[in-house]
Amino acid sequence: MKSRTLRNTLMLAGAISFSGAAAAANWFPLQVNSVGADGSTSVVEYRGVDSAAKPWKICAAYPHLKDSFWMAANYGMVEEAKRLNLHLQVMDAGGYPHLNNQISQIENCVAGGAQAVILGAVSRDGLNNLLAELKKKQIPVVDVFNGVSSEDVGAHVLASPYAEGYNSGQYLVKRHPEGSPKVKVAWLPGPAGAGFVEQFDLGFKEGVKGGAIEIVETKYGDLGKEVQTRLIEDVLQTHKDLDYIVGSAVTAEAGVPVLRSRNKQGDVKLVALYMTPGVYQGIKQKAIEASFLEPAVNIARMSVNQAVKLLEGKEVQRAIIPVGRFYDQSDIDQLNTDEAFAPASFRPVFRVP
Repeated sequence: MKSRTLRNTLMLAGAISFSGAAAAANWFPLQVNSVGADGSTSVVEYRGVDSAAKPWKICAAYPHLKDSFWMAANYGMVEEAKRLNLHLQVMDAGGYPHLNNQISQIENCVAGGAQAVILGAVSRDGLNNLLAELKKKQIPVVDVFNGVSSEDVGAHVLASPYAEGYNSGQYLVKRHPEGSPKVKVAWLPGPAGAGFVEQFDLGFKEGVKGGAIEIVETKYGDLGKEVQTRLIEDVLQTHKDLDYIVGSAVTAEAGVPVLRSRNKQGDVKLVALYMTPGVYQGIKQKAIEASFLEPAVNIARMSVNQAVKLLEGKEVQRAIIPVGRFYDQSDIDQLNTDEAFAPASFRPVFRVP
C-alpha cells in the first residue's frame, strides 16, 4: 500500500500521543506527521482555515457507511462543512467490491457541479484513470484514510493500517520482551487479500520482532461479527493455552461474549488494531485489553480543510498522517471521544446544507 519509506513513516506516526480540541469550531491546532516528497517526516502543527472564501461544492466518496469508523468520518466532515458554510454531498459506494459504483458516483457528482472531491477509496489502484481525468479538469482531490497510488491528487490525509498493526505488535513486545516467558497469540486481521489487511499483517509481523511472541495461528475472514465469532471459537478450540487474540475492532468486540461464555476472561486477552465505540467501552469495562487509536473525526475535519485550501490556492501539506497512540485499561479515561467517534445519536448525513 505504501512505499517502504512511507511505511516506516507510518510506523513512527503511531508512536507519539496526539492532542486536539473537542469542539468542531476549535479542534485545531493539532500535531500531525507531515511527509515530504522524499519520504522524510516531521511533526508539525496543523491549522485549519477559520473560514472559506465562498460556499464551495465538495463531494465526499466513502466505501460504505456500515460501521462506526465511517460514521465518525461522516460526522467530522459534516460538522466541518457546516462550520465553513460549504456544500457537501456524501456518497456511499456500498462496500469495497463496488469500484465501478464509486467511479460512477464521483463522475456524476462532478458533472453536477462539484468543485473538489474527498476520496475514501475502495481501491488503491482502481481509481487512477479517474483521478487523472479529474486533474485535467482541475478538480482537486483529497485522498483520505485509505490511500491511493496515484500522484494525481492534491493532498493525502491518511490513516495507517501498517502503523496500527506495527504498534499492536510493539504493545505486546513491551509487555513480553525477548527472554521472558513466551506468549501464544492468535492473529485475526480481517478478510484475506484486502489491501488494508495486508498492511495490518506487514505491520504486526514487523512489530512483534524482538519479543517473546509466538503467532500460533493466523485466520482470515470477513469483518462481520458472526464470522469473527466463529474464527475466535475455532482458535480457542484448537489452542487451549492461548494468551492473546489480536485482530480488528470487530474481532475484539466479538471476542468479549465468547470469552465470557467460556469463563476465559483474563486468561485470554483481546487487543484491537483500531478503536471503535464498542472497543472503547470494552476497555473501560476491562473486557478488552487495549487498542490503537487514530482520531477519525479529526482526520475527516482535516480532509475538508485540505480541500478548501486547494480550492483557494493556499499552502497545503502534501501528505499528513495523524499522530496516534495506544490506550489500555490504565489510561482509557484520557481518551477524548470527540476526536474519535460520532455521537451516539448521530445518523448518516448525505447533504450539507
